[in-house]
Amino acid sequence: MSTFLVFGDLHGKILPAFRLAAAWSIDHAVALDGLLQVGDLGYFPDPSRIDKATLRHAETDPLELGTFDIVQPNPLADAVFDEPHAAPGLWFTAGNHEDFTALEQLAAASGRPVDFAVDAYDRVRGIKDGRALAFTDGPRVGAIWGVDRDGANARQNLPPRGYIAEKAVDRLLHESGGCDVLLTHDAPCDAVRPGYGSELLATLIELARPAFAFFGHYRGDGGPATGDFGPTAVYHMAGLELGGKSGTPTPGSLGVLTWGEVPRFEYVPDEWLRTFTRHNWKWR
Repeated sequence: MSTFLVFGDLHGKILPAFRLAAAWSIDHAVALDGLLQVGDLGYFPDPSRIDKATLRHAETDPLELGTFDIVQPNPLADAVFDEPHAAPGLWFTAGNHEDFTALEQLAAASGRPVDFAVDAYDRVRGIKDGRALAFTDGPRVGAIWGVDRDGANARQNLPPRGYIAEKAVDRLLHESGGCDVLLTHDAPCDAVRPGYGSELLATLIELARPAFAFFGHYRGDGGPATGDFGPTAVYHMAGLELGGKSGTPTPGSLGVLTWGEVPRFEYVPDEWLRTFTRHNWKWR
């Protein structure tokens, strides 16, 4: 049996996510096999390439610029990754707030067929678009990058790589052998509200039939998706905002995936999430 934590959008809060996971591991006496994340990691290693939305949010929330804390060795990252209960790694798909040029360069230079490191510690790893990573004694985790170009209220100002590619969907189905767990940033169509989301992702889920599918991107608390997706359990993961006066995680921004004979997923209760804040994350 293996245990993973699943995170919603991080928008730069990469080290806080590792600390949150370590705190959960300590409090529950459960070792973690990894962290999974649904895109909008907020990966911008080059200050000149940060998108306007991230810059705007960073004016009031410096945690939005957390990529800078992992791309070069530094004492803060050393302390987080050296924690005895730190997860061995975080694996993510790409959202729409990422430096796609940097991600594609790292993916191409990695020499690895499925995943690639984006940090100086080899602890934060992207899953290549349309590929699936098989964890030892765990699930095959597949990733589709980006958001749908044609859905309701779809964003029209992204670089081409920020949109879901049909060839990546086809690759996951036919070359990568499908997956047990699907990580996407956008939702399958009708998973949040009628007409919103991606028909391509809905079709992928219908054909691949993963046990679980997780997505982010949409505002509001996380929760089970609406709609009928056959045998696949589909969940919206809220963004890990650490907002408001208390600075606590958004409800439904973190869940526990237990992989065994009978895999299961459940959101981390709000009561526990409220013990972790933007004010105490470095030592909680």
